[in-house]
Amino acid sequence: MRVSVLAVLALAALVAAGAARSAWIPTGVGNGKIRSKTMTASTGNVPSGSVAGSSVTLTWSASQFADGANVPQYVIKRYNAITNALQTTLANCNGLVGATTCTENGVPIGTWKYTVTPAAGAWHGIEGAKSATITVLI
Repeated sequence: MRVSVLAVLALAALVAAGAARSAWIPTGVGNGKIRSKTMTASTGNVPSGSVAGSSVTLTWSASQFADGANVPQYVIKRYNAITNALQTTLANCNGLVGATTCTENGVPIGTWKYTVTPAAGAWHGIEGAKSATITVLI
């Protein structure tokens, strides 16, 4: 009985800690020496956007790892502001973005919200809150 109570408590602690994503990457070089760096970052920052015709330019503040280094990449998502349905993000903002700004060209007419998720290769942090509504009229 004591073992099962401890197992349940350990599982509960792991579930509660699930919001803090982290990973280890090798950072050392030469002669088989490997040092590890923990990759924990805060939630993605909320982007702001401006519209010019059917182009939406997004900007956001850099996210940082626990050691203060900037996260090198970001994943941008676009949502329908009315239905909350995830949309296909267009070129320049699709995939891994290696800057804190991108311009999505040819955005359809509608109202949209965007999110930013910090990333470093295959590692992805926690998706940030949605932006204010951005309206494309052309």
